[in-house]
Amino acid sequence: MSKDAYADLLKDLRRKRIAKGLTQAQVAEGIKLSRAQYTALEKGRSLLNWKHLHNLAVYLKTSWTIRA
Repeated sequence: MSKDAYADLLKDLRRKRIAKGLTQAQVAEGIKLSRAQYTALEKGRSLLNWKHLHNLAVYLKTSWTIRA
């Protein structure tokens, strides 16, 4: 995945979380991460893996289309 696509994915993740009225702490708890771990993922300081992405999609009841 390109850096631009990854940056877009992170922006979309944040938008979807906020649109649902959820805090980072709530999402972190929902996907079984610490708030610090989730914050690092959302801010791009830690890389999302497929497991995280799947858990986020299920928790936020959404999906993503990943472009190359």
